[in-house]
Amino acid sequence: MNSPGSSLFLRRLAASDAVGAFTFLAGAFAVNRAGVAWPDIARLVFAYGLTVLGPGLVITRRFPTLTRVGRLSVAFTAGLAAQLLGWAVGVATGQTWLVLVTPALFAGLWELAFRRLAPAPRTQETAEAPRSRWWAVGALLVSSAVALHSLALTLWRITPLDRHLRWYQDMEWHVAISALAMHQVPPTDPQSAAEGPLSYHWFSNAHGAALSLASGVDIDAVSVVAWFLPVGLATLGLAYEMGLALCRSALAAALAPLLIAVPPVALFSEVIDTGSTFALIWLSPSHLFSLPLCLLLTWVVIIILRTPRVPVPTAALALLLALMGPGTKVSILPTLMGGLGIVTVHALWRRRGVVRPIVLGAVGGAIVLGTAPLFAGGGGGSIFLLGATARQLRPWRELQKMGREPGFDVLALFVVALLATYAVILFVAAIDDVVARSMFIGMFLVAVAAMFALAHPSLSQVYFMRGLQPVSAVFIAWGFVALVNGARRRSDTRAVALAAGIIGGASFGVALVWQRTSVYEHLAPLRMSRMAPISGVVLLLALVSIVLLARRKRHPRAALALGASVLGYSLAAPVLATAYTMTPEYAPVVKPTNPPTATSPLTEDELEAGRALAQANPESSLVATNVHCAAVVTVDHCDARGFWVSAITRSPVDIGAWAYSSSARIRNGVGGYRYMYQPYYDTTAFAQNERAFSAPDRQVLDALAARGVRYLYADSRASRVSPELADLTTTIFSSPTVSVYELRPPSKAASSAS
Repeated sequence: MNSPGSSLFLRRLAASDAVGAFTFLAGAFAVNRAGVAWPDIARLVFAYGLTVLGPGLVITRRFPTLTRVGRLSVAFTAGLAAQLLGWAVGVATGQTWLVLVTPALFAGLWELAFRRLAPAPRTQETAEAPRSRWWAVGALLVSSAVALHSLALTLWRITPLDRHLRWYQDMEWHVAISALAMHQVPPTDPQSAAEGPLSYHWFSNAHGAALSLASGVDIDAVSVVAWFLPVGLATLGLAYEMGLALCRSALAAALAPLLIAVPPVALFSEVIDTGSTFALIWLSPSHLFSLPLCLLLTWVVIIILRTPRVPVPTAALALLLALMGPGTKVSILPTLMGGLGIVTVHALWRRRGVVRPIVLGAVGGAIVLGTAPLFAGGGGGSIFLLGATARQLRPWRELQKMGREPGFDVLALFVVALLATYAVILFVAAIDDVVARSMFIGMFLVAVAAMFALAHPSLSQVYFMRGLQPVSAVFIAWGFVALVNGARRRSDTRAVALAAGIIGGASFGVALVWQRTSVYEHLAPLRMSRMAPISGVVLLLALVSIVLLARRKRHPRAALALGASVLGYSLAAPVLATAYTMTPEYAPVVKPTNPPTATSPLTEDELEAGRALAQANPESSLVATNVHCAAVVTVDHCDARGFWVSAITRSPVDIGAWAYSSSARIRNGVGGYRYMYQPYYDTTAFAQNERAFSAPDRQVLDALAARGVRYLYADSRASRVSPELADLTTTIFSSPTVSVYELRPPSKAASSAS
């Protein structure tokens, strides 16, 4: 094996290096096309190298990797921890230069601490070390291209930096947090400042803030364009390296990133789908940011469980990554702890190897409990509900509209049909590595339990499974390769490949035909006469699959034929979906409307006023606004997701768009309204806020000032704005529809009035 610290590793050039260079240049070009200027791209590359990649290379110097792609992906992921530390130190002290310096200092201390405990390994060659192949590197390039295409279409095309389209509201919410994170550690809720620190997994926002501070690039360009591509590519690179290292196979290395970019899902009906098999959800920054961490932490934990003597740097790396877990995505550590639970049970049965999984699980549990107040608020409003995800999907609601509440038998059929979409997970049974297999099974069971026992108001419980998808891709690839290797022991390699290709292609064709039928597309009219046969067929296929996999060593060719058919069928739906994104019909169409809607573009006055306030308020002082609703116009029980004021002004808002606040989520369902339609929790403060715009006087403005408010953003499209407001404040920006004011200190106001 080539040690990552060896001179041979640094000298050797491989096909993956050329692919890496090409991907870097193509990615830079795509980022430029998305609106980021070339000088800004250069500054971003420098900031990433100084605050993420450089420190990461030092921190992971002793971590064994096989390719340069894997080395850089591992280093990038670990380096994010150093960057977050630099962000916290720099923002907390008010010294921006520390954002640049702290990661390097941390990496230097790390190297000094472990230099004597674990010297960097020397160059050595082993016959067992697997080698990457050109076609495997080609598969990595294809998966990167598919991911980049998906990113450009699903995020960059609908969030133009010039804002000629109305952004998806969640991106505005995240930009507002990132802007505030440039001034606060930890950030408060920029939409509802009175509620205090933001309880949410906001490390992706801190990453954006750190990158903006380190590079000087605008927070919009960083938050919706710049950081997504390197994080996505690191995810694919890690999957490639994990497939090569764990499975010792170039085929697994090729399949793993492909199965992330084009995730397999065995759909028997388009409407019976949890939507949780796709990992690259670009419109969910916190989820996307968590993917490489989940992959690397899973890999490190498996190494710790399997290694006879755990190197101290490896254990320290596991702790560093685990500490990042809750702030990155709260589902990461609970999912890993489920895997450790199954490993513990297996160790108890074997009566050896019990201590390590118990210790790792205890450390993970302590981190989860200790950080819950800071990061677990996103789960507010969740309840325990049997069959939760099945009950929240459209088919279940359609059955309810027919006049009767579905019973337990219907729920069981729905759950079976939904679980069938994960048919490719059965490949994991073919993996001979008991520790790794047990680890993944436990993680998968936790994700399933979360989906079918926990109901989040926004169906966010499916992110347990979405976050696991890259790990699933690695294990699915590993299991499929195990089936191929089993068949190769009985037959010629070319014959095995040809047979698997024919069977998989035929199954893929059958799926394409089925998925173009009206029964598949609509399952309408929805009747049990259609649900029951589908579930019955699914159960029968699952039974046959389990029997064949259990007897795969006796019937390896039959097991491979089953695997090829399942994989072929499961790839049809994602391939069709990917092909659809390349059609002209996929382009977003947004037209101005009057009165405004939740998706109509903002006016030029609104944008100019926001920029003027951002320029006048560089310290992010508190702002009051009369804009709360996604459709701009303020009405009772509106969709309170008008996050754009805080995003454009780069300022926290006293009472802004509170839909995602802790107070709103915990009141989900009150009065028959979902959390985003709930009124603001403090009705007195809200009435006072509105009166400051519609009927202002000295007393109400002084009350806002006492709450910390310094500026007012007044939009006449939202509600009436009194002309008297200009006489009581200092005007910063004025237009026919939008104005920005600065409150006068009470003493100054009183003297001017007299």
